[in-house]
Amino acid sequence: MTKRTVILDVDTGHDDAVAIMMAGRSRTLRLDAVTVTAGNQTLDKTLRNTLNVCSALSLKVPVYPGMRGPLLRPLEPAPLIHGESGLDGPKFPECTLESRKEHAAVFLARRIMKAPAGTITVVATGPLSNIAMALLLEPSIAKRMRELVIMGGAVGWGNITPAAEYNSYADPEAARIVYASGASITLIPLDVTRTVTLTKERLAHLSRIPGKGAELFTASMTCYSAACAKYIGESASMHDPCCIAWLEKPDLFTTEKKFVSVETEGTLTRGATVVDHTGVLKKDPNARIALTIDAQRFWDLLEAALQRYQMLA
Repeated sequence: MTKRTVILDVDTGHDDAVAIMMAGRSRTLRLDAVTVTAGNQTLDKTLRNTLNVCSALSLKVPVYPGMRGPLLRPLEPAPLIHGESGLDGPKFPECTLESRKEHAAVFLARRIMKAPAGTITVVATGPLSNIAMALLLEPSIAKRMRELVIMGGAVGWGNITPAAEYNSYADPEAARIVYASGASITLIPLDVTRTVTLTKERLAHLSRIPGKGAELFTASMTCYSAACAKYIGESASMHDPCCIAWLEKPDLFTTEKKFVSVETEGTLTRGATVVDHTGVLKKDPNARIALTIDAQRFWDLLEAALQRYQMLA
């Protein structure tokens, strides 16, 4: 079976790390590269976290540093949830990887243009700054991507404001550019990812799996779970890993196609994901939106991914 070629675009915090882990030894995906943006923390920190995760999991994948902030706004990181490092909790061994010199946006544009059309899938789990900049550099990559899978947005209520999810809030101008690009977009919003919650019992079960994957997962999720409970009163949700689940097992999800954009100017609604449910705007759908996920089958998928790291003592 030919594996699907995937580039992850991340702002590596706790759930991004799990997405990297799932993609890194997937039986159906080939992780081609990881591009990094500022978001959960500054670029220096998210880049270091990404390199540490890849090194700890023995993933020999090129890592490209990208945008140091949103296109038009100052960076507003999220240290309460992900910590001052952006990935508090795990203790990493000495990193054996170095990042590439090429800017992530330049790499994305070059890589997608060089590859045969329809062969590169991009998964974005942070603010869309790198993706938007790549599209500004080379707009034709929108139609050359096989698919752009986005963890972001909230059809219902947000997690950084009442109206907005963090990734869309952090760089709404970038999000608007991406949704208007003509790319084949699949959106995995908070409404879905919030239904995949990590209980203490499940964390205890997964922590008993031997290997570096479960070790990293346990250390990350212990810290992440405590922060989510303390600061937002919610259980830890598997936001970013749901994107990998979509690529590996799309039948876990129900979806619908709608027109989507992002509010950039509202005083109370900056970063809000606007979905035209009734077609009042008379615009063609530009995104497939996930509506539900089979959470139990997701956990089966994640457990299988952790087990593939058992040989890494």
